[in-house]
Amino acid sequence: MNSRLSTYEHNLQKYEFQLKKLKQQQQQFFGYRILLFAAIVISLIYLPIYPATASGISFFALFLWIIRKNILAERKELLLKRLITINENEIKAIKGSFSHFSDGHEFIDSAHPYSFDLDVFGQGSLFQFLNRTTTPLGKQKLANFLKQTETKVEKLLRKQQAVAELEDDPDWGQQFATHGYLDNEKDLKLLEQFSENDHLRNPRKIQVLISVIPFVSVIAGLMYLAGIANWSILLLLAAFNGTVLYFSKKTIAKYYYHFGNQAEILQKYLRLIQLIEAKQVRSADLTALKSTLKLNDQPASAIIQQLQGYLSKFDYRKNLLFIIVANTFFLWDLIYVYKLNRWHLQYHRKLQQWIDSIATFDALLSLSAFNFNHPEFATPTFTDDEFCMDGKNLAHPLIRESGRIGNDFSMTRQGQLIILTGANMAGKSTFLRTIGINLILAVNGCRCCADSFNLKPVRIFTNMRTTDNLMKAESYFHAELLRLQAILNQLKSGVETFVLIDEMLKGTNSEDKLEGSKELTRQLVRLKANGIISTHDLKLTELHNDFPKKVLPLCFEVSIENDQLVFDYRLRSGVTKTMNAIFLMRKNWELPTNKHFTISCFAHSVYICST
Repeated sequence: MNSRLSTYEHNLQKYEFQLKKLKQQQQQFFGYRILLFAAIVISLIYLPIYPATASGISFFALFLWIIRKNILAERKELLLKRLITINENEIKAIKGSFSHFSDGHEFIDSAHPYSFDLDVFGQGSLFQFLNRTTTPLGKQKLANFLKQTETKVEKLLRKQQAVAELEDDPDWGQQFATHGYLDNEKDLKLLEQFSENDHLRNPRKIQVLISVIPFVSVIAGLMYLAGIANWSILLLLAAFNGTVLYFSKKTIAKYYYHFGNQAEILQKYLRLIQLIEAKQVRSADLTALKSTLKLNDQPASAIIQQLQGYLSKFDYRKNLLFIIVANTFFLWDLIYVYKLNRWHLQYHRKLQQWIDSIATFDALLSLSAFNFNHPEFATPTFTDDEFCMDGKNLAHPLIRESGRIGNDFSMTRQGQLIILTGANMAGKSTFLRTIGINLILAVNGCRCCADSFNLKPVRIFTNMRTTDNLMKAESYFHAELLRLQAILNQLKSGVETFVLIDEMLKGTNSEDKLEGSKELTRQLVRLKANGIISTHDLKLTELHNDFPKKVLPLCFEVSIENDQLVFDYRLRSGVTKTMNAIFLMRKNWELPTNKHFTISCFAHSVYICST
């Protein structure tokens, strides 16, 4: 059993107990409110006027205090419910279910160098396995991490340290996720779309108006109350202000469209920034990230609080009675249009930077949660010298531990290619994905599903699941040729690349396929590519004779025991000696049902985590 399961179960029990106590407290608050309301009514009815007034005010103040305490309790209840959900989700994940996490299907791109072939996005994907993000931009940031392969060792080590530091503080990560989560999420696209050209054209005139008019209104009101002036002065002032607002209505509407209703989402980002500002960090990347959350030594939280205050007051226009009075005598809408314009001029570029920093923390927390959940996995090490990839007991992380079979794999020379052979369903494609997925994890600061993994970080390019394109009038064979040409072009440009190819040139006849495969392999050798080519064409392994140190044969074997296929999924040197297509045809497609075979099939379709 995963050692982290007890941690999440303990958290779940703790938060459920706290929620139970809080609900009891809320019931008490409800009783206190009824008693206080009754006390107010009784005091006003049965006590003399002055004692009744004094006691009524006292009881009412206490009544308001209880209401405030109840509001705070309701907020805490919401946070506790979110913490309970987070820990329930992690318990499901530890037990092998990930369907409740977003799968990132919107990031699927069949043209990407590797993400489509390696099932990085979509149902049962690596993204779904990792994703714990709670902000839209954090989700996008995590997807970008997985789509990019960093090759500079210094940057990789810094990211690895940042992820490890966050892993050491899982409670802070859960607090971040708790405050980051928001129903009916509204992102900040409207604020982003508000360009320089949309700013106020005559801000100085507006500044004079909003400075003078409220002062004049107060003086006019006092004069009216004192009997010095009659109601006509108020009417004249209201008419003037109404005219100003009439000619400003388009500007006010535009600002409310872009800025209105943003207070709630800004409150969320404010809480996240405050969490980051309060956190003590050590690693270089987290320190640099945290340092972006300020401007001239002023914390970002203070600046955003100012904006949130403006938005909250601008939102008062939803109260019809208030806004009629406030606009008539104080130009309320125009005051906050001016303040929002001034804030936007000063800070809108920094706001985008701050939100990007929050998104980076959000994405890094997903990676740290993966590390925390898998302490048994190995922290990869990196080399900056000649190409190296050396893994002990490498396995696919999405396969459950009970059915996971690891293999040692070593490639310690630039320009080596593995020709991988084996029977149908013997594990070739799963092994290619095992290598690819662990490479992606390694360059993102994550642990790898292995006992050890040492590598030189390089780009990844795959050709495993080519699709035709009817819209572009591309046949399957043509689409695959384009894919293979893209691999060669990247190698020719001097980019060090690890290639994963599963049964190349599937769209042509056997003889043409073999000769084409041999020629492509020769080109890969000449371009000093490293990688693995899986194939059913055993003659392709004859290239080992031409390039004994460059082309190496490995295989997966299958045996027949008691008239049943048996797969052990163990990587061996040499060329496979068994094939199973004829056997399966003779068995009328009665596929074997041993558990290792079943697991391999699920791994091949990358649907394991939902089984």
